[in-house]
Amino acid sequence: MEFLLLAALLNLVGFAFSDKVYFASGNYTAGVYGSGPTQQFFSANYTPSAWNFVRPQTGIQRYPLGMCLPPPETVVGSDTIRPGPLIFDNDGHLVWDGTNFGETLVFQLETYLGKPHILTWSGDFLATGVGNGYVSLINNRYELVARFTTDLTGITGSTGSDFHEVRITSRNTAVMTAYQTKMMDLSPYGGLPEGFIADSVFQEVNITSGEPLFTWYASEHVDPGECFGRPGLGGAYGPWDYFHINSIDLSNDGNYLISSRYCFTLYYINATNGEIIWRLGGKNSSFAMGDGANYSYQHHARWIFQNDTYARLTVFDNAAESNESNESSSRGLHLALNFSNMSAELIQDFIPYNKTLSQSQGSVQLQPNGNFLIGWGFMPWISEYTSSGELLWVAQFGVVGGDFNEAYRALRYNWSGEPTAPPSIKVIRSSIDNTSNAYVSWNGDTRTQLWELLGSNISSVSGAMSLSNTSRRSFETALTVNTTAHKFNFLAVRALDEGNVSLGVSEFSSIVNGVSAILFGDWRVIFAVTVSVWIAQRTISFI
Repeated sequence: MEFLLLAALLNLVGFAFSDKVYFASGNYTAGVYGSGPTQQFFSANYTPSAWNFVRPQTGIQRYPLGMCLPPPETVVGSDTIRPGPLIFDNDGHLVWDGTNFGETLVFQLETYLGKPHILTWSGDFLATGVGNGYVSLINNRYELVARFTTDLTGITGSTGSDFHEVRITSRNTAVMTAYQTKMMDLSPYGGLPEGFIADSVFQEVNITSGEPLFTWYASEHVDPGECFGRPGLGGAYGPWDYFHINSIDLSNDGNYLISSRYCFTLYYINATNGEIIWRLGGKNSSFAMGDGANYSYQHHARWIFQNDTYARLTVFDNAAESNESNESSSRGLHLALNFSNMSAELIQDFIPYNKTLSQSQGSVQLQPNGNFLIGWGFMPWISEYTSSGELLWVAQFGVVGGDFNEAYRALRYNWSGEPTAPPSIKVIRSSIDNTSNAYVSWNGDTRTQLWELLGSNISSVSGAMSLSNTSRRSFETALTVNTTAHKFNFLAVRALDEGNVSLGVSEFSSIVNGVSAILFGDWRVIFAVTVSVWIAQRTISFI
């Protein structure tokens, strides 16, 4: 199945209903439901974002995606939102809640030892806008395979990996960004003679041993005067991040393409000696930049095609930061490079539906069918376009202007999840008729097609009776049982794949001790005997 991974920061306020998705909702966009509406479930204690398809997907192929929304730990009233990566499907429904892996920004798929693995970063978000932490490598059973970080030496500063980028090479090594504070004479740039910089670094390490194999420092190859920022005081507690590395891509010849946000430049780095082979964009571009091919404050540079004479790549052109802008709108860019005459031309740009600026983050990803998926970074949207720039759909996962409704990248991959934990079940008894509802889900599973409801008088699969089969509906599915016709003390579910092969069985949940529910039309009021509050939740149908 294809999934889209989105690394984001969200301040999730309010909640929507289980598996709820909005379509062209003006109330959502206006913030009526909060700055980041979330969903809630009976069978799992998760609060994923609720999407609003501002421009729904009409007349195009609807195939499964997934999305990662890793919110920071944010206190909203008396509630604390758990940080961590989340995967959604194409319709905005939860597939996997990975908050047990902690707060993250990098969240993507890479091949390690010939198999796809999830990469996620964890650590400290520093006040300077960079990170100090480590990377987790997770297999398709959601098991931790490895944990690693950078290994830098110096007088002061971070020695752990930064959250902006991590890649796995064909040698099964890892390449990561990092930042290290160093003293530098900043007087030529308007700063202190004994100032400090936050030096941009990328390093390749042996995943198994943690041994550093190659390390590149921006300060050894790029003079700060080549970039566009100002140092300020540049003191030890406010080092000047003049370069700001935010992406790395691996080249066919083993070299590296890196992005410097504040130099407005993509640098092509020799993997043997670290020398700069060429620059694309910025003050000292090696290429003549064609009309519309320039960019600024950019993110997420990626090769599409590359040989000795010609190449194509994508990059997200923010064209702005918090206090400055160079264009009226951010863009996704598809560029062509001609190495014979050293020219760069714009093939196509992709404009947000409301033509606005995203002051940070963002991504562009070529799809297998030739479309382009754009994550709008600071602006909480995802869009898909044809190769000619035709907008196909737009979804928002938060309200513009809401706190921390941001997505670092939006990326789509093939992914098959096979969790080792069993499915989850929550039984809710009706207090006005002879029915019980069993709400079932399986965090991270992508294979289940049917839920088989099992009844038993003991909390064991031994002697259990099959009561019904129900098609899976998104993350959580409601199964109804008549407790007069089927007098059982316990209910469980068995997950079945498309060939009716059993994938796993939930624990048995007591009907006698289940939560009571009073039904009023299409509203369900849940009352927990041990809790002196009630929650009204509207019953919805799966879209």
